[in-house]
Amino acid sequence: DKESLITRDYWKKRNILGYIPLEAAIPADPASEAARKPAETRVEFPVPDINWSYAVIERQRDRDLATELIPFHLGKLVLENDERQNLELKPGDVVTIFSQADIRVPQMQQTRLVRLEGEFNAPGVYNVGPGETLGDLIQRAGGLTLQAYLYASEFMRESVRRDQQRRLDEYVRDLEREIEQTATTRLPAARNAEDAAALAAQIQAQRRIAQRLRSIQATGRIVLGLEPGSNDISKIANLPLEDGDRFVVPPRPATVNVLGAVYNPNSFLHTDKGRVADYIRFAGGPTRNADKARMYIIRADGSVLPKQDPRFGSFKANFSKVQLYPGDTIVVPEQVLKGAFLAGLRDWSQILFQFGLAAAAINVLR
Repeated sequence: DKESLITRDYWKKRNILGYIPLEAAIPADPASEAARKPAETRVEFPVPDINWSYAVIERQRDRDLATELIPFHLGKLVLENDERQNLELKPGDVVTIFSQADIRVPQMQQTRLVRLEGEFNAPGVYNVGPGETLGDLIQRAGGLTLQAYLYASEFMRESVRRDQQRRLDEYVRDLEREIEQTATTRLPAARNAEDAAALAAQIQAQRRIAQRLRSIQATGRIVLGLEPGSNDISKIANLPLEDGDRFVVPPRPATVNVLGAVYNPNSFLHTDKGRVADYIRFAGGPTRNADKARMYIIRADGSVLPKQDPRFGSFKANFSKVQLYPGDTIVVPEQVLKGAFLAGLRDWSQILFQFGLAAAAINVLR
């Protein structure tokens, strides 16, 4: 009887899928620490599903007291009443029923839950079938609302988040080690007290940056490469869905952000004719400490256009004329270091962009 396989924990936790903690139901202050933390990307049932394709009888043989494992197909026995799977039990036998969390089952048998949030006609948590793509699921959810801004959508995946976090942690560890090695070798070699004080200040600044990087949590965002002006879901890549995927489509914003070393870091009203130079002028222009050669555009879709990128050829000279889209962010970094000392560290924000952590970099820059 399949009902006998349902544990007490299932009935205790059966409604947790729709549960929203009190702190999550209250909008956070954008300046608060909670607001800067990435949202949980994983969606899952609190109790794993049963593995119907495999169960086992554990038996101790009389002749040599060795343990013997006798597998059988639980689904055929319980769901199909297949008497060939109805094995005879002996005194002392132990029958083990596994969940899909105990033994990884084929992808076709896995339960996959995907969360759609934001500007969908029917946002929610959906159980997706084998081979179902993101575009298929959006259609099943009734499509997008008229306010949807597909270009700025965020597709997040748990396996990608873990990989991003691992690489970021490795980078920060290497960075901290390099900073301390520099402090150990160069501070004692300073020519005078003035040079030592300047070097100590530089090292302390880098320690602060490393500490801020240490606090960043990866989101698992995958850039989908969509066109800025299109809400056509048929343009979404045929991306097979995984358990725990999360797709958020925001409403179309009305602003462009300018952050970093400008006199008035702020959000400014987007105009179709607005270019990089226009928005930097709106922000009061670069400060004396601005590193104008290393400015970035963080697109609303999570991609990044650095002024220094050699792939753009003459793009460097035309950077000020680049068109901005709603939700884009211009970053003007500060000149942190001069000379060869930890020269790679001045591109720490570029490292974050390579990890797919542009949004996290914005939080560090604020």
